[in-house]
Amino acid sequence: MFLFRLQSVLDVRERMARLKQKEFAEVLGRHQVLEAEIERHEGDLARASRYVDGLRRSSPSVAPLELFGNFQRRIRGDMERIEEQMREQAQELEAKRHALVEAKRAQRSLEILRDKERFRYEEALSRSERAAMDEVASNYHLLRQAERRGESTDHSADG
Repeated sequence: MFLFRLQSVLDVRERMARLKQKEFAEVLGRHQVLEAEIERHEGDLARASRYVDGLRRSSPSVAPLELFGNFQRRIRGDMERIEEQMREQAQELEAKRHALVEAKRAQRSLEILRDKERFRYEEALSRSERAAMDEVASNYHLLRQAERRGESTDHSADG
C-alpha cells in the first residue's frame, strides 16, 4: 500500500490554502460591499439631481438648491471616505491574493511530489509482480518439462 511520507505536511498545506482562500474571500466580500455602497451613493446623487432639476424649473425657491448642495457635499464626502477604504482594502486584497497563490503553489508542489512517488511506487510494484509472475511461469514450465521427461520415461518402461 502506498504511503506518502510527507502526507502530514501536505495536509497542513491544504489547510493553510483553505484558510488563505477563506481570508481572501472575506476581504473580497468587504470590498464588493464598498463598491455596492459607492454605486448606491452615485444612484442617490443622480436621482436627487433629477429631482432638483425638476424643482428648479417649477419653483424659484433657493431652499431646495441649498438642501441639495448640502446633500451632495455629504454624499461626496461619504464616497471619498469609502473610496479611501477601498484603496486600503485593495492593498489588503492584493496581499491576501499573493498569500493565497503562494499557499496553493506550496500545496501543488507537494501534490506533484506525491504523484511522482506514487507513480514510482506503482512501477516498482508492477515490476515486482511481473518478476513474481515470470518466476511462477518459469517454475511451471520447468515442472511441466520434468513431468514430460518423467512421463516419456514411464511410457518407455511400460512398453
